[in-house]
Amino acid sequence: MPTRCATRFGARMNEPAPLQDPALPALASGRYDALAAALARLGLRGARTVAVLKHHPGSRCTLAIAAGTDRYVVKLFADAAKVLALSAVHQVLAGAGLASGRGPTVPRLIGVDTDAALLVTEMYAASPITALVEQGECDRAGRLAAQWLRAAATPGLTLGDPYDPPHALEEIHRYVCTIESAAGELGGRAGAVWERLAADIPPPGYSDLRHGSFYLSHVFDLGDGPGVIDWDSFRQGPVEVDAGMMSAMGDLVDPARLRWYRAAALLKFASYLARRRPEGWAVSAATLIGDAEIVSA
Repeated sequence: MPTRCATRFGARMNEPAPLQDPALPALASGRYDALAAALARLGLRGARTVAVLKHHPGSRCTLAIAAGTDRYVVKLFADAAKVLALSAVHQVLAGAGLASGRGPTVPRLIGVDTDAALLVTEMYAASPITALVEQGECDRAGRLAAQWLRAAATPGLTLGDPYDPPHALEEIHRYVCTIESAAGELGGRAGAVWERLAADIPPPGYSDLRHGSFYLSHVFDLGDGPGVIDWDSFRQGPVEVDAGMMSAMGDLVDPARLRWYRAAALLKFASYLARRRPEGWAVSAATLIGDAEIVSA
């Protein structure tokens, strides 16, 4: 059974070169001084950075750190308000019994430091369900995603900005503009999908706390259930907001509403490709938009 808490290191890992990001209080100096001081305040004195997991300059950064033989995730932000908001998400989920460490669960919250605008959680040693899909275990991956969505469909988890269809259409329009600026023909097709979605808005559905970026890479197989990480995009909406990202559900969701949010998610992924433009992006984006055309037809 996969281990669900901090990874144990058998050998020392080399610390990556310090980042400097003036917008992030913990990385402003480029020497990790503010980061080290904040971690010490949280009881992690002497912790060292072992990997930069993700960095969005000027906005946020995610690090893996080791304290002794344990590993944790540190999420750094430009604004302490984001840290407090994510802390509130963990507290709300804990109150609903979804932070126990046994799946379905979110990672254990170790602590927050508003001066350095950072949040520390445990780091799963288990694998995300992307690994299950790559191994051909798609059914198990789908069951884990479905298990989380069922568990999180708890009345009273009211937190986050609204993401009903009218709010979603505003965001989808930004995706369309991103695609259009990169490739006009694809933008025209994406715009046609947006128009179909705007003309066929589903009923709002019951609104609760949703993950907002419920991807395969954010769901981990803990052996006894799913562990769900990275709540940066949390929002308030129907279950189809997350199910539309994963499309792993059955009787829990409304089929028409699921198709609507599924089309929205496909345009979101296409806009990511249009913004970053990796090699071969246009072919992949065209496939995504083609799927959105079919789903929204």
